[in-house]
Amino acid sequence: MWPIQKFLSTFAKKFNLQRYDFMKYKPLFFILLWNVFLFMPDIQAQTNEIKTVVIDAGHGGKDCGAVGTKSYEKDITLAVALKTGNYIKKKYPDVKVIYTRDKDVSVDLYERADIANRNNADIFISIHCNSVANSPKTGGAETFVMGAHRDKANLDVAMKENASILYEEDSDEHYGGFNPSSTEAYIAMSYLQSEYTDASLKLAECVQNELVNKAKRGDRGVQQAGFLVLYRTAMPSILVELGFISNPKEETYMRTDDGQSYLASAIYRAFCKYKTDYEKEAQSVQEAASQPVEEQVAEQTAAPENKIVYKVQFASRSTKAKNPSTTFKNLKDVDCYEHNGVFKYTAGRFPTRAEAAKYQKEVVAKGYKDAFVVKFQDGKRVN
Repeated sequence: MWPIQKFLSTFAKKFNLQRYDFMKYKPLFFILLWNVFLFMPDIQAQTNEIKTVVIDAGHGGKDCGAVGTKSYEKDITLAVALKTGNYIKKKYPDVKVIYTRDKDVSVDLYERADIANRNNADIFISIHCNSVANSPKTGGAETFVMGAHRDKANLDVAMKENASILYEEDSDEHYGGFNPSSTEAYIAMSYLQSEYTDASLKLAECVQNELVNKAKRGDRGVQQAGFLVLYRTAMPSILVELGFISNPKEETYMRTDDGQSYLASAIYRAFCKYKTDYEKEAQSVQEAASQPVEEQVAEQTAAPENKIVYKVQFASRSTKAKNPSTTFKNLKDVDCYEHNGVFKYTAGRFPTRAEAAKYQKEVVAKGYKDAFVVKFQDGKRVN
């Protein structure tokens, strides 16, 4: 966590405040400061394997969520969550699947995140349905990660999902007086970014691609917004909006057994891809770190001929920095490449994976905890 002096200085600079302005903006300031101490979870050490996944069926019990003409969001999310978990269990018997709820009961938002944190989960997936008033043709699936909302539509989605705390007792105690309808509260929340944004974006991209390409859902993309249920988790976390329950055609699809199976299968396939890629990357880094010196020399000799270089990827953003070297000035040889509409940033340029793995530790020590080694050949990223 930042030193308080730096925190206050950065906050004042962000909003162009003078010292006396803190009293004027006291409600916003104290929301922000409270959230620093209340919401920031202990960061869990990442392992080389995906062993535990928490699947969160949105809403439940007295909180019905969005309401369609024939169904409740809480029922659709529960059915898809259970199917997703069953698919994962069959494929990976050694993976522990935990549900935040497996029946129609109320579970507080803070408790959903705490379930994941207590079980040292490697992944958290929250499943929801979207809704918009007076627009029955609006449709499509979208996948969210914790972050600052880019437009009003994203803010509206977060406000609707966070409104679940209004059904909870002692919400002031658990959320520090957070008002899910207050724009200022989201300004404060967005100022504290998750340590797992990059890994969450990778998982979100996997899910969104499967929903669009396999389940044939409309593509609303990977988005960022301030969700309380994601904010408190200490692992890569996403929130999936399966479709619009306010759209009669999509509601019919989501409430049928076939539709729920397709949606669950899409999330399951995305989980498989993410797990495979994550563990392969972790294994490669581990092997590179223990690689004999003579092999490193041989690899270094071959690299210029094949134009192979290794870099350390440390961040992903939805927008491109004008000058990456200035933006990330504490890193060397900063570069940027685009993949699926997301700008990904790398640091360093090494002829061997072992050298890159060594620099990866320096990058992690500078606060980029999700940094990992990537390989480029002829200027293009390769697996």
